[in-house]
Amino acid sequence: MSPALRATCLLCLIAATPPLAWAQAPSVLDCTGPFARNADERTLARVFGAENVERANIPVGEGNTEPGTVIFAKDPEKRIDILWHDAYARPNVVIIRNGSTWPVAVAGLDKPVANGATLAEIETMNGKPFTLTGFGWDLGGYSNSWDGGRLDKPVGGCNLSLRFDPPKDAPGDALDKVNGDVEFSSTDSAMRQVKPVVVEIELGWPQ
Repeated sequence: MSPALRATCLLCLIAATPPLAWAQAPSVLDCTGPFARNADERTLARVFGAENVERANIPVGEGNTEPGTVIFAKDPEKRIDILWHDAYARPNVVIIRNGSTWPVAVAGLDKPVANGATLAEIETMNGKPFTLTGFGWDLGGYSNSWDGGRLDKPVGGCNLSLRFDPPKDAPGDALDKVNGDVEFSSTDSAMRQVKPVVVEIELGWPQ
């Protein structure tokens, strides 16, 4: 079956999937169930209701987009973006953007990760310092490595990445020191003065 025909058939199956009561959908996300390594759009439709799942071009930075799937596209607090390895199957990246309130479970932690968390809170959850990129460019503010900390292990076995952004009232002199395509430790004195917060959560499955 060609990729185009397979995608068409899958779309028909999604449309025929009966809605599932919202009460049965998860309250905390992880890399199991609808976002497991072998999940597809049909899985999303069964869990979140077919009426809440649609295809869209997903922003991926530098003005580019890729075809993907959006859950709750019209509700910023519930929105989830998904990019796929195959034709709407096998998640590549699950993106919880700024404004979306979904928390993400991490193995061994009672408290999930959520947008709005501070740099200090994330470092405490990780159990040790971590590295992130400087601000002020399209790939700025991303956690590059958890350095063997607890956030290396989101529930389900995928990879967790967070994007941080400085608040509007961040001190300009400190912010100037942590801008650009450079890696910084979460313990960097200027980074701590800036006090960035989480504005995006990504769960990724390698190919």
